[in-house]
Amino acid sequence: MANQCSKLNPDCLVPKGTPCPAYETDKNCWEYDWIPVLKSLPEEEQKQWGDFMSRKCPQCPAFREPMKDMMERMKKEL
Repeated sequence: MANQCSKLNPDCLVPKGTPCPAYETDKNCWEYDWIPVLKSLPEEEQKQWGDFMSRKCPQCPAFREPMKDMMERMKKEL
C-alpha cells in the first residue's frame, strides 16, 4: 500500500517532479515523520510547507489518522 498518496492525491507534487522523502523510502505520507525534514528547511520554507500540508492533506483521499496526529505535532514543534 506504499505511495498511495502519490497515486490518489490530485495535488501530489511527486508526479510534477518534486522530490518526496516518503515516496523515496516507499512509505505513505502518513507513515513518514515530516517534522525532521521540515525542521531542516529555512524558516520561510517550513511555513510554506506547513501551510500547504494544512490546506491540502486533510482533503486528500489518502489522508489517514497518523497524518492528522503528525500535523498536530507539527503545529507545536515548528
